[in-house]
Amino acid sequence: MQKVIYSVSKVNRDKKLKGVGYLVEGNLLIPAASSKGNPYIRIFEDVTKQCRASVTKPDEYKGYVTLAFENVNIFNKEKDRYELLDYVETTYYVWFKLLK
Repeated sequence: MQKVIYSVSKVNRDKKLKGVGYLVEGNLLIPAASSKGNPYIRIFEDVTKQCRASVTKPDEYKGYVTLAFENVNIFNKEKDRYELLDYVETTYYVWFKLLK
């Protein structure tokens, strides 16, 4: 388990998640809170395979990670109800720095 400082944002969005997380078996684990305020651990899988080391700073990594979600409930404003989507992919820009 390696402690890291991270920054994660959806591609084409301004909102970023920043803080201290952990690398465990190539996955980035970060603390998060649900819309109701309940804490949980968010996992970005295989970030060590998809992120590359910076040329000037070897302990910093960055790259794009695509996460796939199945059976996602999406609120349709026009119909004023939730609809179930079978498959959704979301791409994130991930940056992290290893702490010693």
